Amino acid sequence: MGLIALAAAAGFARTSHAGVLWDQIGATGSDLPTTGPEGYYRYGSQVFSGQPQYDLIALDDFTLAGESRIDRFEAVIQGYGNWSGTGNIQGLVARVFASPQQAAAGWSNAVATVQLAAPSAYTAFGTGLLCGFDVDITLGAGRWYIGLQAIMPGSAGQVGVVISNLGAPAQAFQANPGGGFGVPGNLIERPVNLAYRLSGSAVPGPGACVMLAVAASLMGRRKVS
Repeated sequence: MGLIALAAAAGFARTSHAGVLWDQIGATGSDLPTTGPEGYYRYGSQVFSGQPQYDLIALDDFTLAGESRIDRFEAVIQGYGNWSGTGNIQGLVARVFASPQQAAAGWSNAVATVQLAAPSAYTAFGTGLLCGFDVDITLGAGRWYIGLQAIMPGSAGQVGVVISNLGAPAQAFQANPGGGFGVPGNLIERPVNLAYRLSGSAVPGPGACVMLAVAASLMGRRKVS
């Protein structure tokens, strides 16, 4: 379904990354509004420990022109309800789908699922908290939908992904495959963009790999002569 390879490692410290593939977070936090067209500035995206019928994900789409490797996934999140802080977050899950409808039909439809440890620290950023993770996801060209879910019991409140003024058109989705929220079709469209950012690089095609191999061979010969 377009997934080429998948491995994962989680952490907050930023390492060296090839470049930004898609950015709806921005540099300063000024692009993250305090309210949105439906009166909310964050939308729930959570795994409810012990209550899977309520598990939901906030998805936004991105497009890759060619096969690409994603090595960094960032999001701005915020709590609400009985939220008392990040200490109740037990971990996070990143998922990629080919469509929102696939997400609404069940988590097993994800083309990539990455289990992530809760960061040791979060950064206050705009209207929420910035968290970032080193990942290793390679996807083919096309349109994909990604979301980040916090793992936390409902008794500790809810966690959502903050909205953003960056990106067009303004469209996101929430999927609740367990049906606990009673949304028709377990899917609802939202007229907003979400504060997600992906970093990585294009994967060289076979021709480019051959050229690199030839160049390396020539360099090796020069060193010998």
